[in-house]
Amino acid sequence: MKVRSWLIVLAASLLISGFGHNVAHGAPYEGYTYNYWGNSVKSPIAFLPSRVITGNDAGTGAWQSPLDLYAAHNGLLYVLDSGNGRIVVLNDQWETMRVIQHFEHEGKQDSFLNPEGLFVTESGQIYVADTENRRVVELNSDGTFVRAIGAPESDVISDTFEYFPRKVIVDKAGRIYVVGRGVYEGLIEFDSDGRFTGFMGTNRVQFDPVDLFWKSVSTKEQREKMIRFIPLEFNNADIDEGGFIYTTTADKNTASAVKKLNPSGIDVLRVNGEFAPVGDLSINRSSFIDIQVSGNGVYRALDSTRGRVFTYNEDGNLLYVIGQLGNQKGTFKNPVAIESYGDAIYVLDRDLGQITEFKPTTFGGLVNEANRLYSSGKHSEAATLWQEVLRLDANYEMAYVGIGKSMLREGKYKEAMTHLKLGNDREYYSRALAKYRREYMREYFGIYMTVAIGVLVSLITWRRIARSRNERGARDVAN
Repeated sequence: MKVRSWLIVLAASLLISGFGHNVAHGAPYEGYTYNYWGNSVKSPIAFLPSRVITGNDAGTGAWQSPLDLYAAHNGLLYVLDSGNGRIVVLNDQWETMRVIQHFEHEGKQDSFLNPEGLFVTESGQIYVADTENRRVVELNSDGTFVRAIGAPESDVISDTFEYFPRKVIVDKAGRIYVVGRGVYEGLIEFDSDGRFTGFMGTNRVQFDPVDLFWKSVSTKEQREKMIRFIPLEFNNADIDEGGFIYTTTADKNTASAVKKLNPSGIDVLRVNGEFAPVGDLSINRSSFIDIQVSGNGVYRALDSTRGRVFTYNEDGNLLYVIGQLGNQKGTFKNPVAIESYGDAIYVLDRDLGQITEFKPTTFGGLVNEANRLYSSGKHSEAATLWQEVLRLDANYEMAYVGIGKSMLREGKYKEAMTHLKLGNDREYYSRALAKYRREYMREYFGIYMTVAIGVLVSLITWRRIARSRNERGARDVAN
């Protein structure tokens, strides 16, 4: 087992050795995470910028206000060049494969008008949220027109409803989910035939109790002038392999900036830590603008406030933070979309009209691989890599927790308690403590009972002897 564990470490190191021990002073931003108490703690850089591409580099001319990005399963990268009303398709070498700008529709040439969202299925079907044309357009992989899905039609929809699709995702069954501008009822859901089936995952109404009180005692005219309590609208969405939909809400004051919706529209996002995935915990909170789901339950949220990417695992624990606003390579002016493929992360900058690619450092590669192993049930192998993570960052709480959980599964309860305490994981520490107590009592119960019985027998014997002596003494006095 030890040989196998060290082989895993060696393999992981070789996989990321191309990025070596990238030193912090070479990065345009600092690495950090948050501890149990909500304080930011410095951490090694997890990802560094590796290359940047613009429209001119790709040979298509400058990209004008690009708003979305999609990394397909075959490695192709789709750029929604919104200002130019086109889609640019790049291969893994960042060479332009095709440009989709016009398509034939009902015998006429048609085009996009300020599109904001893009999605590509595994089979290569392209869905575009053609915002100002108020429709979702489906194209074949070669750019030929398939159909257009217009505004939803239903008796439950108000006559004042305006349909401006901003983002679109599609599940494996062909159901289409649309994020609409100014739509507070949730995601707009269509079946595979493009028929409206309802709204999904409505955000709960956020209100201030003080405002609620004043509304209750105000006149009708005064109430009309007050802010209405309405749900928060989604601003982006992504879907994982299991069909769960992840959404973001831009409001900085909500505790549910990220949601994970099951097929019934219920939020099932796991939050094991002390803080929900809301980005920065400072006074100036993060405002998420995009979300991207990777494998093994990992998801990344893009913050438009400071231009940072927050990566969380399936338990809602923050793994690392990369990026920031700035003028250097690896920083952004106005980041709007995030994608990943393999071990690379891509961030699209609207104002600069460029994509920045990030690759993992030794630290980032170890964290990703350790988390992958743990998520797939290989806890002992994951623990070996978490030990390597601690050599690079002795304050990384997730590593202590990972090792502690592994030891808990192996029955090493006392060692598990030590690591879980260092990782400030109260829930699993309590589990380890309960099991340790049970094991301790099982092991030493016989000894304790033997001692207890011996003490009890000795006490009874001593009392009998004392009583006998007292009785003899009393008889002697009487005689």
